Amino acid sequence: MQVIEFETTAQHQAIQLPRGVPDGVNLRVLVLLEEQPALATVGTHKEPNRPAPQLAGSVNMTDDLIAPAAPESDWNALQ
Repeated sequence: MQVIEFETTAQHQAIQLPRGVPDGVNLRVLVLLEEQPALATVGTHKEPNRPAPQLAGSVNMTDDLIAPAAPESDWNALQ
């Protein structure tokens, strides 16, 4: 199966296929709709995902996120 990814805009519920797609070939089509705020209907507002309350306080930071991951002497390994 060959995969071709392209972006297009539907006009009258139809899309234009790329020129490389021959006539008469069977296609498997996956349509991904981008959400457009102007088309959103009333009542579709979703709350942001929140972690389960049971997980609160279960994460402990044990490393310094700003410190280098490897000692500075490792940068000289190829010399």
